[in-house]
Amino acid sequence: MATKILLPVFPSESFYDAVVAAGDLIASEGGMVTFLFTQTRPPEEVYAQNADGHPSEIDVTEDSIPADARELERWRDLQIQGLTEARALLRERGVGEDRIDQLFADQADHESAAEAIADEAAAGSYDLVILARGYFSKEVDDAGSLPADVAHAIQELGGEVRLLVT
Repeated sequence: MATKILLPVFPSESFYDAVVAAGDLIASEGGMVTFLFTQTRPPEEVYAQNADGHPSEIDVTEDSIPADARELERWRDLQIQGLTEARALLRERGVGEDRIDQLFADQADHESAAEAIADEAAAGSYDLVILARGYFSKEVDDAGSLPADVAHAIQELGGEVRLLVT
């Protein structure tokens, strides 16, 4: 049976461990992998323009700094382009572009990254959410959510969606 995998894009080098696990699983069982961005992050030039010692304030959400719809779309396109290495790892495992998707969590709800991941996992009928073990050991924070928060939110779905920690 084909597996539908949700792969949150956490900002960490451990992300590639999760990509490899997803690729291996899709290559052996079939299915699809969807990269989930929990927030829209501005490109480096925005950080450079706002180098006032508070870069994390820029990174909170798209409504933390003024940006029009075209600019937000450009930022999202840049984030998707940033998946080049991840897509290459998937291709190396025989996972073609037709089995790769990406989406951005609905930020209108102002929920945590953990809640957004669990909500999308349930709403999108995903079988599995994959997180890298390195996220837990390094306590990687994504939009105010630690990996343990994500694991707890997935667990609260009552077995509807499984969590794989690689």
